[in-house]
Amino acid sequence: MVGKMISLDDPSYRSFLELPKTETVSRILLLIVGVGYGAISIASQASYISSFDSALLQNVVVPLIFIIFGILTAFITKVGMSALLWAGSKALGGTAKYRAISLVTPVALLPGLFGAPHLAGLGDGAFWINFLLIIGVVWMYLVSVKIIQAVQGFTATKAYLSAGMAFLFLASVYYLVIPAS
Repeated sequence: MVGKMISLDDPSYRSFLELPKTETVSRILLLIVGVGYGAISIASQASYISSFDSALLQNVVVPLIFIIFGILTAFITKVGMSALLWAGSKALGGTAKYRAISLVTPVALLPGLFGAPHLAGLGDGAFWINFLLIIGVVWMYLVSVKIIQAVQGFTATKAYLSAGMAFLFLASVYYLVIPAS
């Protein structure tokens, strides 16, 4: 079902919300995203990790710390993105609660893994890294639109506007927080 959701299949979002194990699947997806974030951080910091003298630190402790922080980052990202999607849809008359959007948000974070190499500083600004970032952001946007449509019952136009407001706010915060290079 998650595969259908990632491929933007409309009915799968409603079905996902009606599953008895929606909460469990949502948590598993968030864990997968967090491990992905951690793995990309490990890859980007491989030389730092290999600088430790102890094999236990190199192979277990430090990578585990990166995985734990990746999971924490995924959780924080889920909370923030859920809040933005909820606020954007609330501004256009949405009546669903934050929790309903929060349950489906980990699905939107999966395509975001395409942008993680850029955020981890891999590839030194290579075209393919930037291209992956663009694909990830656009895909996240499209999945977010489907989430808002399913949860809020919005028309496509209203859902695109709502997700657009959320992403515009996110981009402006990102622009203000991340220094220009």
